[in-house]
Amino acid sequence: MNSDRRIKPQRNYQTSLKLILIIPFVLQIIGAVGLVGFLSYRSGQKAVDNISESLMNEVGDRIHETLKNYFRKPTEVLQNNANAIKLDLLPWQDFTGLEKYFRQQLQGEHLTNAMSISTYR
Repeated sequence: MNSDRRIKPQRNYQTSLKLILIIPFVLQIIGAVGLVGFLSYRSGQKAVDNISESLMNEVGDRIHETLKNYFRKPTEVLQNNANAIKLDLLPWQDFTGLEKYFRQQLQGEHLTNAMSISTYR
């Protein structure tokens, strides 16, 4: 029987013992370094997220407190003026005197807001 197939010559691959020992160690080192690098990156990312979140909360609290104090002062001044008028401690019929009082109060309290009086009937 004649076969059309040709016989392939066998190649002898010889691997050295040196190569067999080095490749697993190199793969283990690459795997360990990659894993440690990945875990370190994730840990650093979480730390940055935690710090930025706490910083944003602190800044938000400070802004809230500053705005609350900023808007509280004029309200207190207006409430005190209304109480003084109700108790007849401040003569509200004397508009020139009242204007001088309010002008002095605005300068003394360092208020940047405008205050006004409205009469209710």
